[in-house]
Amino acid sequence: MTIRKWTAAMMLAAVLATAGTAVAAPTVPGAVYSDQQATGSNKPVAQVQQELEKAGIQDVKPTDWFAGSITVIVQAGLLPPKADGQFHPEEELNAGDGIAVFAKVLGVAAKNDTPEQALAKAQEAGLVGTGVTVDRDLSRVEVARLLGKALGIEPRVVLSPVDYPFADFEQMDPVDAGLMKALYDLGIFKGYEDRTFRPNGILTRAEIALLVDRILGAR
Repeated sequence: MTIRKWTAAMMLAAVLATAGTAVAAPTVPGAVYSDQQATGSNKPVAQVQQELEKAGIQDVKPTDWFAGSITVIVQAGLLPPKADGQFHPEEELNAGDGIAVFAKVLGVAAKNDTPEQALAKAQEAGLVGTGVTVDRDLSRVEVARLLGKALGIEPRVVLSPVDYPFADFEQMDPVDAGLMKALYDLGIFKGYEDRTFRPNGILTRAEIALLVDRILGAR
């Protein structure tokens, strides 16, 4: 069975096994994921501070917009702190680490798989192309395509900037624009304060924490 045929319910069942998080799975693809359902985003600041201290992470403030989401992804064992014990939230994410996170969330890879093993399994499952290597950067539009396949999302019809939720329509391939419209409607990608999506920008460790938090927190 290909990833495109997976339902959101199956994906979240894998999340239950991976993260130990009690969530109620939606019955069909298209359930809304947003910060309202993101467990980490809604944690009290005092709790976030305690969990950061317990994990030994000192380079994240409990009031940072990504702090609660980082505690979720660390506790789930999906993206641990770096070798120096810090999380390095603004560090750009390489394809190995990024794809491994999503492969583990989806149950395609085991939690203890190396990035190389997780990437190979993601490629076998059809999540990413065979030309992707672990050491290169992972762009935001590549993450969007991966999530589109994993959630079975059909692109919306986007014919002009009027139909597109972000301000950088001219940078988008028509199919990618339709996919981004769908992901925006689901609340997964919201863009930056200047209303851009920045498709060729590289995903950071903080950004992937928030994306995963939104998916894990679906209730």
